[in-house]
Amino acid sequence: MLVKLEVNKRFEGLTIKELLKEYHVGKGKIEEIRVNKLVQLNSNQVSLETKIKENDILSFNMEEKLNFKPSNKSIEVVYEDEQILLVNKPSGILIHPDGISSNDDTLVNRVAKYYLDNHLSLEVRYAHRIDEETSGLVIFCKDFLTHSMLNYQIEEHIVIREYRALVHGSVSKNNGALDFPIGRDRHISNKFRVSDSQKAKNALTNYQVIKRLKNKTLISCLLETGRTHQIRVHLSHINHPLLGDTLYGGNKKEINRVALHSYRVELVNPLTFKRINVIKEIPLDMEGVVNGK
Repeated sequence: MLVKLEVNKRFEGLTIKELLKEYHVGKGKIEEIRVNKLVQLNSNQVSLETKIKENDILSFNMEEKLNFKPSNKSIEVVYEDEQILLVNKPSGILIHPDGISSNDDTLVNRVAKYYLDNHLSLEVRYAHRIDEETSGLVIFCKDFLTHSMLNYQIEEHIVIREYRALVHGSVSKNNGALDFPIGRDRHISNKFRVSDSQKAKNALTNYQVIKRLKNKTLISCLLETGRTHQIRVHLSHINHPLLGDTLYGGNKKEINRVALHSYRVELVNPLTFKRINVIKEIPLDMEGVVNGK
């Protein structure tokens, strides 16, 4: 794959190696580019120590192929450009194979099928994960530069990811911040809890009420940190567990899975600097609960 980048003014005067570091590209990948002479500047072979200026065109000639077996099932593409693919993950499938089962129908396998069907010889790169039962938007990157930068921006919470959640009970405040450290539950291996242990990690969830319903509330959640099960743990801690979330005190009377949906993603394309703001409305099972069906 040929990855092209028009040098932005902010990078003027840097060497190519310094630009790659600005994109948070790992040492191994930088060394691969250097040793195999995979970079060109304005169509000329150059070293990584070459300085760049605004409007220069950098080209990285990376050989790639599918790194996951294609599924026989399709994906729903919500947004796509030359660098980024935003996919709607249905509830009930994993992001990637777990190494335990022989499951070849995870989200990455479905994306592999999409690439194959569209004659794209690319590695499948997801920029973040959501739980198996959670539905909604997941970011995939088509090249190593976009992937490196978005991984960093997600870790630093520069990328905005908004969730919709259906919780038990009527949330009294219209909005608030849940600032409680989270650690592992000592008794249940796959469970987390609010904890004052020294090993617990700071966790902050901002929420806003979208709609109050009979004995339940639809809320929006924005994460300031990215702890495992963070939304589920925090809302359970304030006695508003998610519908369907039996691990954290909810029940499945109205919906047969954790009622959590990755609703909105807002980011800046690292190569084109175009701002992207994408919404995927809640799926039918959650909509049915909201509308009393």
